[in-house]
Amino acid sequence: MSVRHSNSALRGPLSKLLAKISCAFSKEKRPMIFFGFVFVLFLSMTYISLYFPKALYSSTSSSQITVVKPARQAEKAPQLKIINGLVKKGETLQDISKRYNLKADDVKGISIASRDLYNLKTIRPKMSYKIIVNPVNNDILELNYAIDDSSYLSVKRYADAPSLAAAEDYFQAEMVSLAYQMKIGTLTGTVKYNLVDSIGKSREHLNVAYELADLFAYDIDFNTDLRKGDTFEVVIEELYRDNIFKGYGKILYARFTNDGHRYEILRYDINGKDEYFRPDGNSIKKMLMRAPLRYRHISSFFSKSRFHPILRISRPHFGVDYSAPKGTPISAAGDGVVFDAGRNASYGNQLFIRHAGGYVTGYGHLSAFAKGLRNGDKVTQGEIIGYVGATGLATGPHLDYRVKLEGKPIDPLTMKLPASPIPAKHKEAFKTYVAQMRSELSKSQLAKASAKPAKKFK
Repeated sequence: MSVRHSNSALRGPLSKLLAKISCAFSKEKRPMIFFGFVFVLFLSMTYISLYFPKALYSSTSSSQITVVKPARQAEKAPQLKIINGLVKKGETLQDISKRYNLKADDVKGISIASRDLYNLKTIRPKMSYKIIVNPVNNDILELNYAIDDSSYLSVKRYADAPSLAAAEDYFQAEMVSLAYQMKIGTLTGTVKYNLVDSIGKSREHLNVAYELADLFAYDIDFNTDLRKGDTFEVVIEELYRDNIFKGYGKILYARFTNDGHRYEILRYDINGKDEYFRPDGNSIKKMLMRAPLRYRHISSFFSKSRFHPILRISRPHFGVDYSAPKGTPISAAGDGVVFDAGRNASYGNQLFIRHAGGYVTGYGHLSAFAKGLRNGDKVTQGEIIGYVGATGLATGPHLDYRVKLEGKPIDPLTMKLPASPIPAKHKEAFKTYVAQMRSELSKSQLAKASAKPAKKFK
């Protein structure tokens, strides 16, 4: 609108000018001159009409866009060098530092700073690490090492590290717990050959198989009692980080059918401590374990007369021989006090544990005792007390495991031990919890059964 208004404003003065000029000429020449001026005026008006809006637009645009010449930028900080990797078999922290040409003093300082939390001399294969380095002076600024699936060691350099005297003071170490999102999942299956093959051989599934075997160890010997066609059903925590599955957590409920007999266990919190119970409220934990180690097979059973392979005579064998590789850890079969730990001509390195209720367990042919273990030490069930060996009169590495009650030998495989019940104040809540866990498993099975098979595409 402003452009058209400007053009009309120009027409008045130009018309007056044209009239004055026309009067100055003779009548004969006026028409020619008049039309000449009209033509010039038309061209002028056309030029103004085309140019003026462009000039207006240009003026408006330049007022909105301000071009500022950039000031000289400050010198950028050097980009940090980040090293990510997995520990190789047999590799040490020093090997890693040499490969990336890291400062030996920094590696020493990191090891010293973290020694009370984790010994970096024992880094394990396939565990991840991350090292952040300043490329200007090659200083290590930070080292993160995965301890396990739930935590990692973080060692960071102080900002004022160069002003500190001792190498270990340059760094500060801490254990960092990884946060997981937890969901409830289920695992079900049928045994064909063994429990590991049936559940899976990945690290996550192996852990579940071992824990399941431990939980049912008081009722089922997974080396001798397992049958083809046995079934298992497990309600378990599933751990996720950033919506990516990272592994399994605690077993909440498990049902195992072995040779037609059904067994159930449930995890329940008693005063802030997780314990496992049977549906009737009795603890699965017995006073003693039938087998205080993971073994390949039983090489000799409890017998009143057994032919000794070395002495070549028949004599009683009041124990069970569990064949296992040398160095296999041996656990205390129950809470008690260690006594008579030492060397014996027949049983080699041996030790005994005195338990409540008049029970005594014995462990023979050990390759070594647990570090620092002494007579009189108190031990808890599952604590490592020694390692499988072939000391004394033995044809190969195995554990000779014996149990006595009030001085009388009893068979570890058939002994019956009392179980402690759940506290009375928890009985009603526990009964409700049992129903919830059974319902959780039933819902999961129903969902799987009703799920439609995925559509196949050619």
